[in-house]
Amino acid sequence: MTMADLPRHIAFPAAPLALAQRGPVANGQDRLVYDHPDHPALLFKAPKSLHAALGLPAGAPVRLTVSDLGNFRRLMLKIAPRTLWHPFFKESDCYLRARLGGTPTDDLPIPNLYGFCDSDIGPVLAVERIALPGQALGQTLKSMAATGPLDAEMIALLETFAARIFTQGIVAGDMTAANIALGQRGSQRQLVLIDGFGDIHAIPFRSASARLNRIAMIRSFHKMAGRIGLRFDDTTLRFSPAPR
Repeated sequence: MTMADLPRHIAFPAAPLALAQRGPVANGQDRLVYDHPDHPALLFKAPKSLHAALGLPAGAPVRLTVSDLGNFRRLMLKIAPRTLWHPFFKESDCYLRARLGGTPTDDLPIPNLYGFCDSDIGPVLAVERIALPGQALGQTLKSMAATGPLDAEMIALLETFAARIFTQGIVAGDMTAANIALGQRGSQRQLVLIDGFGDIHAIPFRSASARLNRIAMIRSFHKMAGRIGLRFDDTTLRFSPAPR
């Protein structure tokens, strides 16, 4: 079964998922992503263990060091290990703001979130799988750009994605080409920000100010465009190939 064959009504797991014996399909800095054969339209995000997130062997003592003072992430993980869940809260907040603003599920530039469910590795967040039919994971914009210049169709999809980000006021603290993937919703191919969305800052200035968020997102698009061989016009919100 491919994504194109799936019904639009998603079956939510009714019993705890068995994920412990399944290897993750994606491995981030602080999180792991799993899939499950009974739920082909979904992926399941889980935080890494504290030791894995810190790069320590299992069972090793977790102690504060002087070097931690220069690394806010490590410092917070050691002081308050539950900050491993911080990205989940921020993503959920971003998703709810978009949906409560009236954005249809198929028009979101981020995955649909279906809530937390139980598993044998603890609570996991069920999210929409973003991929083309027949794929386990969607190809990222970074990997596509690495094979050669992006074609006109992909640039058009990127412009649609950018328009949705600005129109819906999406906050993305880590919008990079590695976090944008190509998927298919219904009959439409779309680029979707699969990770790094939400206001990750301790003081959520960007969530509180649409103007500050727009400035920050324009800066992010400029930076990302330069890394994938494009230019971004912050007046027209359009992309074009960078001169060689």
